[in-house]
Amino acid sequence: MVLWNDVDGMAFLDACAVFGESLVGFRYERPDKSRGGPSKVRRSLGEWSAASAATSRRVVDGASLEALDRNSFPILEQILHETNKPLVYLDSAATSQKPTIVLDTLREYYTSMNANVHRGAHTLSARSTEAYENARSAVQRFIDAEHREEIIFTRNATEAINLVAKTWAIQQLHAGDVVVSSVAEHHSNHVPWQMAAEQTGAVIKHVGLTKDQEEEYDLEGLRQILNQGQVKLVVCAHVSNILGCINPV
Repeated sequence: MVLWNDVDGMAFLDACAVFGESLVGFRYERPDKSRGGPSKVRRSLGEWSAASAATSRRVVDGASLEALDRNSFPILEQILHETNKPLVYLDSAATSQKPTIVLDTLREYYTSMNANVHRGAHTLSARSTEAYENARSAVQRFIDAEHREEIIFTRNATEAINLVAKTWAIQQLHAGDVVVSSVAEHHSNHVPWQMAAEQTGAVIKHVGLTKDQEEEYDLEGLRQILNQGQVKLVVCAHVSNILGCINPV
């Protein structure tokens, strides 16, 4: 999920895990130290298409994170007895499978530091709290957030969207303001903004899809809406749960 506020974006986060103070996931690779720190994720509209070609790589704390492949997911190793073919999973929009790095980190947590965070002074609680706050700092660096306090953990994307819609949107949207969405959004990224618009008097405008085989967002149509002014928020999915197309965000 990517939320674009006044075209100054916040970045999305793919499958990852936090170990110590490092955000790890995909495949960890330490580059030459002469390379700079994390690259900026905020881009202008004109840079979206070019940037989309590089979405398979992430950079954080001087380390690159390469895209996961099938071998990274143990659950995909099984062969279906009905067809005698490898399992193909296409329902990640509902529940995403976990790569080995995430499973290993979860096991490490539950076997060495499982306790309430911010609720105790004993050893396990201290470890758990430290890991929790290290995760916040790691995500901050990963998405290039200005302040670590901007990072709020939620249970899933649906809860996160509703949190933004019922807090930020209610306070910031006014009559005549425009919220831009697309025609290919999951209901969890559509209904909350409908409700916010009803409460504030804001207007929702939808970006269509290109008519070629790629079926990506119509960026020219988006540009036209943005040029009309009064756009407070652009909210769209990186990958459509209906079409499976990867959009250049």
